[in-house]
Amino acid sequence: MEGLEQQVTQWNVTDDLDMTDIRQGEMVFCDATRCFQHWQSCVSCHPGARSDALNWDLGNDGMGNDKNTKSFVHSFDLAPAMATGVRADAATAVRAGFRYIQFVVVDEEVPAAVDTYLSGLQPVPSPHLVNGQLSQAAQRGQSLFEFQGCANCHTPPFYSNQMSYTMGTLGPRDTGPYDGTWDTPTLIECWRSAPYLHDGRCATLEEVFTQEGHGLMSSLSDDEISDLISFIQSL
Repeated sequence: MEGLEQQVTQWNVTDDLDMTDIRQGEMVFCDATRCFQHWQSCVSCHPGARSDALNWDLGNDGMGNDKNTKSFVHSFDLAPAMATGVRADAATAVRAGFRYIQFVVVDEEVPAAVDTYLSGLQPVPSPHLVNGQLSQAAQRGQSLFEFQGCANCHTPPFYSNQMSYTMGTLGPRDTGPYDGTWDTPTLIECWRSAPYLHDGRCATLEEVFTQEGHGLMSSLSDDEISDLISFIQSL
């Protein structure tokens, strides 16, 4: 407790802080006054530049086919962007967000500042790690991850090969100008990005593997699936 009190007293909200490019970008990201109706910002759906765990119906792929909000972690390391890969890269998605979600036309310096903020994001170490290392269950899961071929699509270090695949997961609301192929998402910070799949139909990773049959899971026992999930939650 003494250490916590000392830490708090060393920080003062009146301290002058340098306005770095990253801080400028974060301010823009959180500024709802830039929206056409002054009520919505990027952070409204992406708290902490991650996901709000909700589905939103955006106009980039037609209407009536809502998608689960994605995290921005490593978004500038991977392309394309959006669940269907409709945007060529994260920078294109940022600019489209201002125009088609916030309904404003902004000077290039505005999305450029957001680019700087988002490209500087770093993943948070998983709470499933043990002293910063994989648990024994996660180590077994890592071996299964490699043996089952999961790494072919979810390739380290970002656990995405940046390719799109037909996964057989089209739902009744999935209409629009696409053929059911989905961009391979990163598994980094998967422990905090539930629900899963493009429409958030799976509340847990267990449901992804047991209900949706994602990957070649039919040959695995319940314990092996549990180990595999332990590894994914450790990323």
